[in-house]
Amino acid sequence: MNAKLLDVVLKTKKIADENFDTEAYKKSIEAAAEAKAAEMETKANEVMNTAKEDFGAQLIPTNVYTDPLLDLIPEYSKLLPSLPGNHGNNMAISMKVPIIWEADMFYGNTQRTTGSPVWPTPADNGPATDDLTITQGQFIITVALSRRELAYSPENLEAIVRERINASAARTIDALICNADDAAANNVNDDGWTPATTLYYKQQASGIRELVITATDVVDVGTLTEWDFLSVLALLDSGYQADLNNLLRIMPANVYNKSLLLDAVLTVDKFGPNASFKSGILAKAFGVDINVQRDRPALALATGKVHTSTGNSYGSFGLIYKPAVQYGFGIPLEIEVDKVPGKGVQLVATFEFGFTIASELAGLWVTAAMWVNITL
Repeated sequence: MNAKLLDVVLKTKKIADENFDTEAYKKSIEAAAEAKAAEMETKANEVMNTAKEDFGAQLIPTNVYTDPLLDLIPEYSKLLPSLPGNHGNNMAISMKVPIIWEADMFYGNTQRTTGSPVWPTPADNGPATDDLTITQGQFIITVALSRRELAYSPENLEAIVRERINASAARTIDALICNADDAAANNVNDDGWTPATTLYYKQQASGIRELVITATDVVDVGTLTEWDFLSVLALLDSGYQADLNNLLRIMPANVYNKSLLLDAVLTVDKFGPNASFKSGILAKAFGVDINVQRDRPALALATGKVHTSTGNSYGSFGLIYKPAVQYGFGIPLEIEVDKVPGKGVQLVATFEFGFTIASELAGLWVTAAMWVNITL
């Protein structure tokens, strides 16, 4: 090393040694450790609030999870984001609401003369003139978190729980809109016996399947053809048949797969981009979106109902005018937790959701229909 540079280094070290304060350095280390401990304690309190001695009244504070549930359900739901009739959150147990519908057509305007009133006459297929009552259903789920999840993934705990609960809530809501029926007997989901009152579909009076089967707005299909897509469409009011963007076909995977075998799926070479079905993917059928629902019954009776044990060998699917489904949330998500010794913790999550379907009311006509008795 250069002699002058070495001399500078040695002088610098000597100055540093003479001015080094051992006690101050020790205190700075202790202060840093205390700050780190305080930060970790704060994070721990955010995850485990031990207001209830020996258990932990809340694993995760309720306010952390209320908004994420409502915000993230559309991320997991395949059905709810396409339905415009949302009446919001914090609804009453039973609440009469106006139907969220389209506005009527404009009228021809004229100059108003003194004292002359204006009495327009509603057009066909105009706004709904009835109110609907939405009654909140109560829903609950238990989610277990193992000791290993708590021990090894604390930083991801919130994301893990949120994903599980939101995915479950979204699936429940989608299935409910399709399958809800609170009947004690002859239930569309259990025709052979009396379903338990705690089953999800018993928490609302009438979903798409129950509404359509009761009103007999059904097409008995038999052997499936592409023209059956049009025959079920013809059961809706004529004003809704032409509003293709607001129509939705809801079907189980087996009927969807059966539809892929139709000759029309393979006719792109004949009709080009105007083919009814394209590329083997039923994103649309005759201009109407298709939604494949995991929990719509894959097999049912010829009537579209599901028997407890026998006769479930036919397919079905529903068609709905999307604005007809009016819905909203009541009490927001609440999460409570209990410790399970040696296992981990058990979360209990609850929320309220209610919906009703506007069909054949004043100003509205048939808004839902269904295929039944499809040979698979």
